[in-house]
Amino acid sequence: MASSLVIACILLQCYSLVVADWNEGDDDPGTLEEVSAVLGRGAELPCNIEPSGKEDRVYMVLWFREGAGKPLYRYDVRGRSFNNAVMWSDTNAFGPRAFFVTGKQPAAALQLDAVQLKDAGVYRCRVDFRNSPTKNFQVKLTVIVPPHSLLLYDNSGREIVEGIVGPLKEGDDLVLKCEVRGGNPAPTVSWFVNDKIVTDGKVEREGENVIVNRLEVIRLRRDQLNTTFKCQASNTKLMQPTEKTIRLEMFRKFRNQQVAYENYNMTCEVIGSRPSSDVTWFREGRKFKRGKVDQDANETVLHSTVLFTTAPEDDGHVLKCQASNPKIDASTIEDSVTLNVVYPPIVTLQLGTSLKPNEIKEGDDVYFECKIKANPREHKISWHHNGQVLAQNMSNGVIFSTHSLVLQGVTRHNAGSYTCAAVNAKGETTSEAVTLRVQFAPVCRLDEPTIVGASIDEVLRVRCEVQADPSDVSFVWQFNNSGESFEVPPEKYATSNGSTSEFRYTPSSERDYGTLTCWGKNKIGRQVEPCVYQLVPASKPSSLKNCTLRSTVNTTGDWLEVECVSGFDGGMPQTFHLEVVDPATSQVRLNLTTSVVPAFRVELASLQQGQAATLQLVLYAANQKGHSDSVVLEDIAIRDAEKRTEWVGGGSTISMNGLSMLVGGMVAGVLVAILIVTMIALRRRHSTPQHLQTSVKQLELTHGDQHRYVVAYQLKPETKQPDILSRISDEPLERDVPSLSYNGPGVMATFMSPCTSPTCSLRSAGSTSVPMRPTTIGFTHSSPPPPPLPPLGVNMNMNGTLRAKEHILSNTIPGPESCV
Repeated sequence: MASSLVIACILLQCYSLVVADWNEGDDDPGTLEEVSAVLGRGAELPCNIEPSGKEDRVYMVLWFREGAGKPLYRYDVRGRSFNNAVMWSDTNAFGPRAFFVTGKQPAAALQLDAVQLKDAGVYRCRVDFRNSPTKNFQVKLTVIVPPHSLLLYDNSGREIVEGIVGPLKEGDDLVLKCEVRGGNPAPTVSWFVNDKIVTDGKVEREGENVIVNRLEVIRLRRDQLNTTFKCQASNTKLMQPTEKTIRLEMFRKFRNQQVAYENYNMTCEVIGSRPSSDVTWFREGRKFKRGKVDQDANETVLHSTVLFTTAPEDDGHVLKCQASNPKIDASTIEDSVTLNVVYPPIVTLQLGTSLKPNEIKEGDDVYFECKIKANPREHKISWHHNGQVLAQNMSNGVIFSTHSLVLQGVTRHNAGSYTCAAVNAKGETTSEAVTLRVQFAPVCRLDEPTIVGASIDEVLRVRCEVQADPSDVSFVWQFNNSGESFEVPPEKYATSNGSTSEFRYTPSSERDYGTLTCWGKNKIGRQVEPCVYQLVPASKPSSLKNCTLRSTVNTTGDWLEVECVSGFDGGMPQTFHLEVVDPATSQVRLNLTTSVVPAFRVELASLQQGQAATLQLVLYAANQKGHSDSVVLEDIAIRDAEKRTEWVGGGSTISMNGLSMLVGGMVAGVLVAILIVTMIALRRRHSTPQHLQTSVKQLELTHGDQHRYVVAYQLKPETKQPDILSRISDEPLERDVPSLSYNGPGVMATFMSPCTSPTCSLRSAGSTSVPMRPTTIGFTHSSPPPPPLPPLGVNMNMNGTLRAKEHILSNTIPGPESCV
């Protein structure tokens, strides 16, 4: 018991020493700095870690919460660099959400991700130095909760969800109610009419976390059609306000109106003047000279008619008729009418007036202003970039503000032409395009590294092409390999067109293969990521693979399509070739070449003129170093399209009648084979001595629920007999054989062939032909079939490759023998 008390006392003393160590030098809590963060977003708690002297350095940074004796975060750089600092975060506090960053300006900061409500409070940053005294800094973190909902209601209390209020009648009263829920601190709720803030709303609190702003518009005017009303709620500048915008739809009373660009007559009638009055027309206080005036008068009545074509600028102007008796002073009388000219929007787009168009560079903020004049008022505005509709995306810096478009932190991808379009009841109008130029430092024209193949002592011309604005670029080249790295002398490369540099390089040994990099620089800055060129020994290209053959017979013709996947190009540009060969004469009937992708289309109409019933398709890739191994598709019928479509994969179908006949034929063949084997076995049993008799075995195979096969075979005793025919060569010819497969509903056809055709020798000695011809057909329903048997003269090893060997006749093979 005593020993336990001693241990407890020791532990308590140790704990008090630790606490004392954490609080040593903490008499001065430091200045208090306030930081705000939005719930769920990030926060930065600043901490100045700069030492007092140049020879001093930071040892450790500790973060404490107010009132806590133990740290919740530790940043330890004692005896190590900043990049290798040891960091620890209390899992009961910040855990993995906290990370201390030392490269921030003007001070380092503890970055906190996904801020939670419990994170609010006062924190202390303690900085220990090697020589200088400990410093402390206090940070108060306030967590702001944004409003979680904003709802709009109309006169009848219905929620407005479609973005349109009404339609109301001209002269009606409009009542709008904006209800905001949640938010800490309480948000400010405001109304904007046509993007101008109004203070006519009445703000009320309904409940603990509900704020309502009620806006009333008395006696709607006809010109308020399509007016926009926006309610906005905000309690912080750290994020965009929560807002909703609606448009006013209304029925207007009949009013005389004129359509722009049409001809109209206005008649002024003057009665009772004798002699006839002098009539003058005025528009906005000035004589109206645009129209043609006709007068018709008698002794007491005068009619003056003005004929003119309306224009958008006439809208809202007063057209006045003024009459006076020339014989009587001060006898002037007048009448007037206000023109109501309707027209589609007139739209003008311009770059922000404070911006200099030729000095915008990457990272700058840009804005456009769309000026619109329309009657009736426009109800929709859209923005376009290079002909494509722009969508608002605040996270990417694309912000709409009614008649303005704001682009934050532009990049070279934001350059191009911009337009804005406006729509009203009379139509839609798009502005003239405004070109935005964004200057940027050079970047590679190609994103991926380029592989360049070259032989020893071969002169290479490596072109480094960049995109830049301005395009006056200077270049620097560098060579790297496993043993050395050096900058290329300027006299070894030249610059053309401002944005292209060509480097002449000649590898003289294996050490001269490696990586070439080039950087560009203009007045905006230096290229961040260099253009990379991998220098490798040049070689001929790899063979084509995964070749697919498609066949089609229709009213447009009979044709074949072959498509393959290209392999490595050998470090040089490659081309792809298809040769159509007559297997009987080894004559090339057709030769096709492409440099894009290995895909060919063969029209069979021109090939049916010869005597050959089948064709061979030979495919290969080629570059300056030679051509690849060939892939050969054999036994392709050109006279009977229906038979060809039974085995060609990728585009044809297999006839179900042909499939049934083939399955029936196979079953019949198996039964005949079983009968023959049985008869031979019985005959041998009666004519062979007991010690030489072979035993007949039967093997039953079941495939699925519908196919059952019985295979009979016999076991012969091993006998020593000389070879009747010896092998011609001791070294077999071994080669992987490609396959061409078709997968249809419930059917799979696989085609393989060894190189047994005379066309195997079509290619030159430097290439290897790998022919394919249909030799086996397997059928499957729900499970894969057993591997197909190889054709005669072909052995299959454990790797699944076929070995074509010479004919060997021998009776020394013991064990099972089957005649199937």
